[in-house]
Amino acid sequence: MLKRLTLFLVIFSLPFQLGYHLWLPETYVKSFKIDYLAPTLYLTDIFILLFLVLNYRLIISTIRNFIISFPGRLLIVLIILNLWTASFSLITVFAWLKLLEYLLLFIALKGTKDLKRMVVRPFSISLGIVILLALTQFLSQSSLGGIFYYLGEREITPLLSNVAKINHTIPFLPSPIMRPYSTFSHPNSLAGYLLVSFVILSLTIKKKSTKFLLALVLMLTFSKAAILSFVIIQVVKVSFARSLIISILLSLAPLAKDIIALPAWLAQSFTARHYLLLPSLNMISDRWIMGVGLRRFIPAFSEILPANQISYTTLQPVHNTFLLMLTELGALGVIMVVLVFRTPIANLIKRKETRSYLLDLAGIILMTGSLDHYWWTLPQNQLIIVLAFALIARHRNELSRNHH
Repeated sequence: MLKRLTLFLVIFSLPFQLGYHLWLPETYVKSFKIDYLAPTLYLTDIFILLFLVLNYRLIISTIRNFIISFPGRLLIVLIILNLWTASFSLITVFAWLKLLEYLLLFIALKGTKDLKRMVVRPFSISLGIVILLALTQFLSQSSLGGIFYYLGEREITPLLSNVAKINHTIPFLPSPIMRPYSTFSHPNSLAGYLLVSFVILSLTIKKKSTKFLLALVLMLTFSKAAILSFVIIQVVKVSFARSLIISILLSLAPLAKDIIALPAWLAQSFTARHYLLLPSLNMISDRWIMGVGLRRFIPAFSEILPANQISYTTLQPVHNTFLLMLTELGALGVIMVVLVFRTPIANLIKRKETRSYLLDLAGIILMTGSLDHYWWTLPQNQLIIVLAFALIARHRNELSRNHH
């Protein structure tokens, strides 16, 4: 009973941001306080740790088997090398602990019987809150405050300069229009969460009305990469190979700013991405083997950025998940990550029943990750990926038992 309750709380709290930030000296870069760098203990983490304790037998046996395996030893070497590269920065230590926590959560979820049935209610309730809050924010053009503050809602209005807005020329509507955040740190992050929710709903609830609301809120986020991914994967349903080609083109798209004249609404999106793209390529060329260390992009970036260009706005990760991984882990680290997770992912692809879900998920990550970094940096987006992978893996296990 306690295990079921804890699982309910874990799944319910996935999209929420109630947490405690630890402001270490390293979280200050050139006197700017960077909340992205601050190690944070979220309420979700407490629920996850309790869930892991309640599944300690499974966790311990899995760790024992994993450590003596080739992928396990490779992961240990990767972590040690990356920590050494980052001069054992506390930020890097906490970042690796967080990723290991998520890996253990995947193991515990994958080993949970009737996982699909048990996650439906908490996932539906929290997703409903996220959707309704986003719709209300968009219609009122303001944050709601109150209890939603404790779920992660930030104070937002179109009058604030750092709030994401969309300019338009539609008659009878105010301009600019504020994009909804719901409980997320940015509308793009919300859009990514909603995209993966489509995959989870396809595995669990399968209600068209719920998917319609998801699609509506997704459109209201005005996240170009997410909307494009939705159309390509959910509507047009292109192959994975074509999704990969599109992702590569999207990664190169910010460079088009220097080649052709782009519409104002598109040029604005590419400006920040282009600004961060070239320095990240320089960092990769300088530290291409070992990288700069996990969560060390911003401190390393600040060292090569001219002093007159350093500001809270410019001190952010490059808007490309894969370039960010390559910058922080290096080519050796990325190869190690591929080797560690190659076999379990290949096993999911082999089965026809799970292949479509996995390829949809991979397509979403590839396309949105080509123009943003939240899959590598934000807990809410990482946790929804963990849940989706666990549901797909559990679905495969249940099918295997049924066939036997």
